[in-house]
Amino acid sequence: MPEHLLKLATLTMPMPAGRCMIIGRPFYRYPIAVVPPPPDVVPLMSAIRTCDARPFRIISYQEPSGKVFNCSFFKDEAHVREWVAWLSDMALTPGSTYHDCMVSSAADAAALPTPSTLLFGRATSVLTDTRFGEYHVGMAINFSRQVPLGTAEQAEMCEVAATPAFEQAVATCMQEHNVDYFGRLAMLEEPTDASPPALITALRYGSIDDAKRGTALVRELMRPKLEKWFANQHESLVGTTTQVLEL
Repeated sequence: MPEHLLKLATLTMPMPAGRCMIIGRPFYRYPIAVVPPPPDVVPLMSAIRTCDARPFRIISYQEPSGKVFNCSFFKDEAHVREWVAWLSDMALTPGSTYHDCMVSSAADAAALPTPSTLLFGRATSVLTDTRFGEYHVGMAINFSRQVPLGTAEQAEMCEVAATPAFEQAVATCMQEHNVDYFGRLAMLEEPTDASPPALITALRYGSIDDAKRGTALVRELMRPKLEKWFANQHESLVGTTTQVLEL
């Protein structure tokens, strides 16, 4: 068993249960959540800093393609809702106050983010968080979004995926294959009437290569369970950490 797991009597929970996060899709050509911000997005970032619903942390990632996306963390679900509404009204809608800032930072002017296309996922409840070690620029992350087949599958998945045995199996597999792995955050998406809440995971790796190899190993290791729990609706988003901004 990996040494760090030997010290855990139970799974750690460094992210409080009430916290929420949203993951954007890769739309930008450079990180906009930096200090100082690029000149074209100064008005937007200045407004964000005065917004009561702003996230308390924004982490920017760069895809291998070069496009940038953000993961933002919030105190609670109410702040997520207020933030998405504020961003839609103030920046995502053509003609809005800060829409030009979005246009200038977009990698593709023909595919600007909209309120309906902005998000890869919206996670509102924590299942487990086993991330460890110092978080720094240059590390990689793999975000995954998977939809359970039904309520029974979701219940079993939530029970199994939050056990020490599950995490130990993943971490041991990574160690045996020389993958630099630094734990995972597992959360449930905001529920809808159409389907059970999706599972959103964020697995932290040392590099993009580790992320690619680690993702393949996890999917092979857990194939029987994954096929039992989830519909054929799996999305992944992999990127290298470029900026961590505290607000």
